[in-house]
Amino acid sequence: MKRSIGASLAVAAALAVYQVVMAASGSSLPSSSAGAPAKTLTPEERAVEAYNSGIDHKDKGKKAELQIASAKETDKAKLAEKSKGEFDKALKDFKHATELNPNLYQAFNGMGYSYRKLGDYPKALENYDKALQMAPGFPEATEYRGEAYLGLNRVDDAKKAYLELMASDRAQAALLLAAMKDWVSKRKADPSGVDAGAVSSFESWIAERGETAKLTASMGLSGSHHTW
Repeated sequence: MKRSIGASLAVAAALAVYQVVMAASGSSLPSSSAGAPAKTLTPEERAVEAYNSGIDHKDKGKKAELQIASAKETDKAKLAEKSKGEFDKALKDFKHATELNPNLYQAFNGMGYSYRKLGDYPKALENYDKALQMAPGFPEATEYRGEAYLGLNRVDDAKKAYLELMASDRAQAALLLAAMKDWVSKRKADPSGVDAGAVSSFESWIAERGETAKLTASMGLSGSHHTW
């Protein structure tokens, strides 16, 4: 979900091809209306426009969220509110995209992301599951779902997500491992009902997985494998 693609999309069949190609990166999808004469858009084309708008709001929300840590105390509440507002807008756009094109699995992934950022982990999981039902093994959705599991303290499920990514996409696996380390730090400061022994055990597991990742990388086994 990081970069825009400038190619045009003429028909719904071409959209399906681009969806498969861009799935691993979560990028904005090609828009038929970009640089084209005014015309009546198909539902699939309107879905792409709604999805791309959602990506834009998602990126703005994430940017504001990242600024909070280094911001002045007087600015943190404002940035948090801005971030929430952008994720709310992103969620609305992604929902609209799925209404226009129920097969646009990237939009369900976007809904999952937005719900997770808004703190609704069960709804996030519901939408990640939908995306993965349509596109089994979709690395980005698998990583995001792993982070949602962490939000619910479902450590064993997060471990499974990590091991799945280690076998298919090392870059996404590294992102989830970083999220796991962050979860441990937060639970040490605020257990939120999680047993201290469980946190310590998970921390050891993370350290072991990190060492394994380094070892296999040095052996030339770190290449990502995409099925798209």
